[in-house]
Amino acid sequence: MDWPMATSPNRPRFGVFLPLVGLTWEDLLGRVRLAEAEGFDSCWVDDHFWFPGAPDRDHLEAWTALTALATSTERIGLGPLVMCHSYRPPGLLAKMAATLAEIAVGRVVLGLGAGYMDEEYRAYGYTVPTARERLEQLEETLEILRGMWTEERTTFEGKHHTVRDAPHLPKPERLPILLGGSSDRFLRLVARFADVWNCPNPAWRDLATKRATLVSECERIGRDPSAIVVSEQVVAVVGRSEEEIRREVERARASLGGFAQFDGDVHVGSPEKVADGLRARRAIGVDEFVVMFGDWGSREQIELFGTEVLPLLT
Repeated sequence: MDWPMATSPNRPRFGVFLPLVGLTWEDLLGRVRLAEAEGFDSCWVDDHFWFPGAPDRDHLEAWTALTALATSTERIGLGPLVMCHSYRPPGLLAKMAATLAEIAVGRVVLGLGAGYMDEEYRAYGYTVPTARERLEQLEETLEILRGMWTEERTTFEGKHHTVRDAPHLPKPERLPILLGGSSDRFLRLVARFADVWNCPNPAWRDLATKRATLVSECERIGRDPSAIVVSEQVVAVVGRSEEEIRREVERARASLGGFAQFDGDVHVGSPEKVADGLRARRAIGVDEFVVMFGDWGSREQIELFGTEVLPLLT
């Protein structure tokens, strides 16, 4: 499988982002299998202990869920969007990711971010790093991952993380890294380490500027910017009629709360209108869309998007 590194000048890649809030295992499996059948290239889950704003709803653990999905699907790519590096020591994370890549050959991308949800850190007994410390820790994690996946033994003495003469077998044959974030300092890490950059939905207005910053940073360190796939997290609300669109927007407002502002950061409307909006993002350099639906990804929205939006963009 060539996902996610091979991109087409005519067809962007499409993933579906399924927050794990409120989903049973049967719910999740059914939706991922539907996305696979509808032609989505990938499926992504969040890495939280509870979803922001919904601490009293069921929430599966991301890595366990991805492992089960790897054995229950055939084609679709899988990954976390994005995994908080703080919750698993780098050596353990290297082993976990490589094991999943062994199970789902060619279908795994390790998505990582700097972490942000302080109340989650505190509730589960993790020390809350400052924003600067989180980026320092993420950088050290990436150094260790790269070493353990390529070197016979890895030794790394960092400010936050250490491994000493650490073996790691089996080596993953291919395990791309996606980094999700948009600060200028974060983009420096993207230029150094990432195969895929995911621009989060709240930064949608700045995507063109951020992409230019990333290109500049790649050129500064001598890396070809075209080697990095540009991915964007987008929110979509699709309906066939005005009545259906209004109903789906109401559901989205209730589900998303403050996550999306409906002032341009959500693609709302008919399949044709949503496709037009995504074409405009494609024109500024997006190679892959990771679609979060306004109702968290009901079977109805996944099927409608797959049946009537995807064909307009292929």
